[in-house]
Amino acid sequence: MPVSRYLLICSVCFVLSCKSPEKPITNWCDKPLRPELHQLKEIPTKQSWFKVYEVGSGVYAIAEPYNFQEIISYLIVGTEKSILFDTGMGMGKISEVVREISSLPVMVINSHTHYDHIGSNHEFDMILAVDTPYTQDHAANGWTHDQLMQEVRPDAFCAGMLQGFDTAAYVVHGYQQSIQGSLYDGDTINLGNRTIEVMRVPGHTPDCVALLDYENGYLWTGDMFYEATIWLFFDGTDLAAYEKSISRFAELAPALTKVFPAHNKPIADPAHLIELKEAFSKVMKGQATSRQSSTSNHPEDKRALTFEFEHFSFLIRRDFLN
Repeated sequence: MPVSRYLLICSVCFVLSCKSPEKPITNWCDKPLRPELHQLKEIPTKQSWFKVYEVGSGVYAIAEPYNFQEIISYLIVGTEKSILFDTGMGMGKISEVVREISSLPVMVINSHTHYDHIGSNHEFDMILAVDTPYTQDHAANGWTHDQLMQEVRPDAFCAGMLQGFDTAAYVVHGYQQSIQGSLYDGDTINLGNRTIEVMRVPGHTPDCVALLDYENGYLWTGDMFYEATIWLFFDGTDLAAYEKSISRFAELAPALTKVFPAHNKPIADPAHLIELKEAFSKVMKGQATSRQSSTSNHPEDKRALTFEFEHFSFLIRRDFLN
């Protein structure tokens, strides 16, 4: 997960998808949009919770900058149908945004099933998913309010950007009934004028998926890579699998023109995928310098170490390194 500016949340929600802090803020509404977003072509929509940007040929980043997760979902549009890669927090109606952008049939694919990537899955009736116990659990049960309470603290998101949102009722619904097919490594999906390849890339979770548009040189990495603190901290994280998966990214890097991560900034430099592989190799070989994960006093911080590099860092649970 990427770098957050919210210290208190990160000290109490280590088991979920929180992030290491840059600095505390008192109100998320006071945080300006990232400057990188202002450099992109914005697509106006009627949904104030979302910011939509055209980031590639037929590719739209659907950002949620008013929550500390700063999640980004992507709509990949072809001539016959489209893919929605992730559905965000589930706080706003992402299905309405999708309909404003394109009237084509849409299928949902999730980069993985942490709550901030499947929040609006229940709004869609065509979902393709990998078949793992991890995926099946979240598809059947979603995420409860108790698991998500930190997401709706007053200083964790800008409630003024939502209409009629009930923080006490916030859950992520299950969506098992909408799964219409399974995904396997190497599967291809024809959108009419473009072909999208599915890559199974376990590591961050057992069910991580990346998407590749080889013709245009586009790679969607989910939470396997972004230019901030990458969390390798949860039950289900597998460091050996992560290393193999990012090695696949590095092999692709010379042929890529754009990388689309799932948090903070929608476009990353493909060259950083090679740096990612090399940096993680140093971590695994014990050649990288680490520090305790946080400046907070929460006892669970002792479970993790942070390894910092120029364009990203890794937050790794100590026992995973033994």
